[in-house]
Amino acid sequence: MSEAQEVELQDVELGGNKNFVDEAVVADMDQENKRNNLKKELTMEDPFAPRKGKKLTWQNVNMTLIGKKGKEDRKLLTDVWGEVPEKEVTAIMGPSGAAYYFCIVHITSCVHDFVNADVRLNNYEVDPRNVEVRKQIAFVAQDDSLQVTATPREAIRFSAKLRLPRGTPNDEISVLTGHMLEELGLSNCADTIIGGELIKGISGGERKRTSVGVELVVKPALVFLDEPTSGLDSFSAVQLIQVLKKVANAGASVLFTIHQPASEVFNAFDQLILMNKGRVMCQGPASSVPAYFADNGHPIPAHYNPADWIMNIAQTVTEEDLDTAGFFPADERCLAESSERPAKHEKRDILGRSIFTSPKKSGTGTRHVGFLTELRLLFVRELINMKRNKKATMARFMLTIIMSSLIGAIFYDVGNKSNTSLAAFQGHFGAMIMIMMLSMFGTAMPSLLQFPEERPVFLREYSTNHYSVSSYFVSRLTMEAVVTLTQVLVQLLITYFLVGIQMSFFLFLGIVYTLAMSATASAVFLGSAVEDPKIATHFLPLLFVPQLLFAGFFIPTSLIPAWLRWAQYLCSLTYAVRLALIGEFGDCAKEPANENSPDGQNNCARLLDNSNVNEDHQWLYWLLLVLLFAIFRLLALFLLKKKATKFF
Repeated sequence: MSEAQEVELQDVELGGNKNFVDEAVVADMDQENKRNNLKKELTMEDPFAPRKGKKLTWQNVNMTLIGKKGKEDRKLLTDVWGEVPEKEVTAIMGPSGAAYYFCIVHITSCVHDFVNADVRLNNYEVDPRNVEVRKQIAFVAQDDSLQVTATPREAIRFSAKLRLPRGTPNDEISVLTGHMLEELGLSNCADTIIGGELIKGISGGERKRTSVGVELVVKPALVFLDEPTSGLDSFSAVQLIQVLKKVANAGASVLFTIHQPASEVFNAFDQLILMNKGRVMCQGPASSVPAYFADNGHPIPAHYNPADWIMNIAQTVTEEDLDTAGFFPADERCLAESSERPAKHEKRDILGRSIFTSPKKSGTGTRHVGFLTELRLLFVRELINMKRNKKATMARFMLTIIMSSLIGAIFYDVGNKSNTSLAAFQGHFGAMIMIMMLSMFGTAMPSLLQFPEERPVFLREYSTNHYSVSSYFVSRLTMEAVVTLTQVLVQLLITYFLVGIQMSFFLFLGIVYTLAMSATASAVFLGSAVEDPKIATHFLPLLFVPQLLFAGFFIPTSLIPAWLRWAQYLCSLTYAVRLALIGEFGDCAKEPANENSPDGQNNCARLLDNSNVNEDHQWLYWLLLVLLFAIFRLLALFLLKKKATKFF
C-alpha cells in the first residue's frame, strides 16, 4: 500500500471516529439539557427551592413617642441592634411592654420622624419607609388581612399569579399552590371560603396558615412575621415553625416575633433576640441561651421550658438588677461602612445590590405582570366576591325593589295626570325627586363603606407588590359601574311605569345613572379619607344632606345666602334635577297657554324658573355631572395612593 493510500485510510477512519464522537457529545449535551430543564421545572414548582438570601442587620435603633398636652416623651426603643443571618430562623421575644413589636414594625415599614436607625441588607443601607423596599419583603401581620370570600387555594394562587414573573406557566403556579397547601396542612380546607366576622369559613389557625402561605408561595428571600403562632394549637404551631425552617434552609432570612413559645418551638430557633423595656436583653444563637443565663446568675432549672424561664426572669427581675448581672449587652460588632450608598437626590435604596429600576421594569425573565393582567384578576375576584357574598348583594337589590315599589305605589300614575292641578303637579315633581334620591342613596352608601372595609386587604397586597393602586382602583370602578347600572335599571323598570314618567325611558335612565355614578364618586372619596367603617357611617349626613339642601326643590337657590350659594355647584343632585325638569316639564313650559287651563303652562314655567333651569345649558349640566364624577374619583385615587404608602 502506498503512503498516499495509508494517509487516506487514516483520514477515513478518523473521520468515522470523529462522527461517532460528535454524536456522543451531542447525545450527552441533550441529556444535560434535559436534566437542567427538569431541574428548572422542579425548582419552579417547589416553594422551598434554593434561593439567594440576604443578611439583615440593624443598629442604633431609637424610637421616642412624643408626649402631648404636657406629658413627658416616652422612650420605646433604646439603642436596639441585631441581625438576621441568611438560612436561619431568628425569633424576637419579650414580655408585654418590651416594645419588640415596634422593633419588627420599624424594621419592616412603619418608620416615623421620631425614629432613628441604621438598617442594612448585605451591608447596603436601606430605608424601610420606601414602598419599593417593602415590596421586596414578605411580611405576615398578626391580624389576617385576607379576602373573606376567597378560598385558601384561590388566595395563594392569586398571590402567586400576580407576584411571580409574568412568564410563569399556569400549570407551574397550580403545582406550586398545591405544594404550599400540603406543606401548611391546608389540603382539607383548600376549597372552603376563608370567611370573616359575618361569613363563616375556615378556623382561625387555618386562616393564619393561609396568610403565611400567601407570602411564602413567591419564594421570598426575606420573610418577616408578627406572632405567626398566635391563635394556633401546639401541633399547628410546631408545623408552622417547621415550614419556616424549610424556608430558611432554602436560603431565606426568616424573622418573626413570638410571645411565649412551647419548648419544641423554642428549640427550633436558630437565633434569639430577647427584648425588655425597649432594650436588647439577650441576643445570639438560641442554643447558647441556657449558658448565657447561667453565666449571669440565672440558670435555667432542669426540665424547664427555656422560653418560660427567660420570660419569667425578664418580668420579675428589675431592670437595674439585670444590668448589674450582665444582661443588656452592648453592640460590639464592627460593621463596615455601608457600601455604595446612593446620592440623596436619587431617593433610592439598594437591596443587597445596586437597584435603580423598579422590579416591574427589570429584565423580561423577572418582569411583573402587566396592568391588564392585574385588572383582569382583580375584576374576576370582585365578581367571585359578589357571587359568594349573596346576603349583601340580595339585601342591596331587595331594598331597591321594596323602596321602588313603595314609591311607585304612593305616586301611582301621577305623571299621567294634568299639570293644571297643583296637587297632581306637586306629586309629579315629588315622584321624580324621590326616584333620584333613592338612586343616589342606594348606590352611594355601599360605596362609602366599601373602601374602609377592604383597606387592610388592599394595603397588604399593595405593599407586597401584588398590583398597583391604579389597577385596583379601575377594577373597583368597573365593578361599581356594572352593579350601579343594574341597580338603577331595576329601580326604573318599577318606578318609571308605575309613576308614569313622561320623558324617554333611556333619557331618564341616563340622568339617573349619571347621578348615581357621581354620588358614588363622592362617597368613594369620603370612604378613602377614613380608615374605620364605623367612622365612615358618621359621614353619611355630610354626603347626603347638602345634596338635598342645595338642589333647589326645598328652597330656591336665589334665597340661599350668597356666601353659601357656591356649594350648589359641588352637588350632583342639582344638575340631575335640572336635567330631569327639562326632560319632563320642558315641553309643558313651552306650550301656549290654554284658555280653559292656563295653570298647567304656568306651573311648569314657574318650576323651571324657581329651579334656575336654563334649557340652553343642558350640555353644561351634563358636563358638570361628568366633571364631578371625574374630580371626586381622581381625588379618591390620590388619597388612596397616599394612604397606600403607610403599611398597616
